[in-house]
Amino acid sequence: MKHFITSCLLLLSVVYAQNLNQNIDQFKINSFVRPVAKDSIEVLSFLEVSNNALQFLKKDGVFEAQYEVSIAILDKESEKQSSELFSDTINTRKFSDTTSKVKRKIITSAFVLPVDSYTVTSSLKDLDIKLSGKKDQKIDLKSLMGSASFKIYDPIFVKNEKGSWGFGLNKFPIDSRRVIPTNDTISFYQYIVLNPGEYSVTMSVISDKKVQWEDSIKAFADNDVIGHLVNIPIKDISKKDLSIKVVVNQNNTTSSKSFPFKIKNTMIFDGIDNIDTALLQMSYILTSEEKKELKNLKQSEKEKFFRKVWAKRDPVVETKINELMEEYYTRVGFAEESFSRGTSGGWKSDMGMVYILFGKPDDMVRSMNMQGSYNYETWYYFQINEEFTFIDEYGFGDYRLRTPFLY
Repeated sequence: MKHFITSCLLLLSVVYAQNLNQNIDQFKINSFVRPVAKDSIEVLSFLEVSNNALQFLKKDGVFEAQYEVSIAILDKESEKQSSELFSDTINTRKFSDTTSKVKRKIITSAFVLPVDSYTVTSSLKDLDIKLSGKKDQKIDLKSLMGSASFKIYDPIFVKNEKGSWGFGLNKFPIDSRRVIPTNDTISFYQYIVLNPGEYSVTMSVISDKKVQWEDSIKAFADNDVIGHLVNIPIKDISKKDLSIKVVVNQNNTTSSKSFPFKIKNTMIFDGIDNIDTALLQMSYILTSEEKKELKNLKQSEKEKFFRKVWAKRDPVVETKINELMEEYYTRVGFAEESFSRGTSGGWKSDMGMVYILFGKPDDMVRSMNMQGSYNYETWYYFQINEEFTFIDEYGFGDYRLRTPFLY
């Protein structure tokens, strides 16, 4: 069975590069919030379209893909408050570029909004094959305003990337769940709403309930919004249970707020934040012998084991990347986004397991049983002649396999 699953993964990783219309919903979008005045907030959205999400057509020796991107703000009643539309064409002479996850276009938009709850809805349309992908993000601006004397916004972490992104030259905003160090340093912008006048800010990095780094700023605010770029050396900082604590003091009034974050392990793979989690997520494809070996490993030995296991499964050893590993963890990431329920990770769900092992289904049918007591959904995989039926027995969106699958 393990051999069968690994073979399916390898097969689908090859098909993945050829059947690009399945990737149209694999674009990334992140939205960030910062104050522009005491009662005015700016939402900045960054949509990334990697080449592998599009279908390239060869024309006169050049591979070409045309696409359209829409980013819109919807209110609580799903009424459109603002929107932007972009279109572009990508040209390349290299076939390898057409399936690249690294080469990408970044589309940015900025909306200044009154305080309320919104949905950032984004879509990517391939203009050649007429397929679209769509993603939504909820933003509750009311929760940001509060009633305290100061309003401390979530830090916006940045990495070095050439260009002007609205955060200083070559500073690109990133998700706080996957912070990327540069030269053993992490950087973020900290925005605070307060009153004009003298103030002080103390920022600390907490790891494993201990202060690992601390710095203080004393300054004078000319208006009611301040922003500081903070650089933190992390070489000697423990990476366990990381958080940033921000304490603001003005006119003998103090307010504080803490923000958890994670540092990405860039030595393994772009989609992996934590070696322990990455190994757990391999449980679907590890052999019994590999699981036994892993159980007896010291923490310092786990990364070496991880590399060894994936090296054995590298389908094209001549390339710099491990195509199978990249495909596997891309699916894990999609499962986390799509199938998570409450505190349970999406990769652990039945739908997540099937998606990770077999990829996106060739067809999908959702129905209700004859008595109308529960919904069920069937996924079809024509190339391997498999189908999986999931039942939502209690109506909460928790779909489980009707017949358990033994991997």
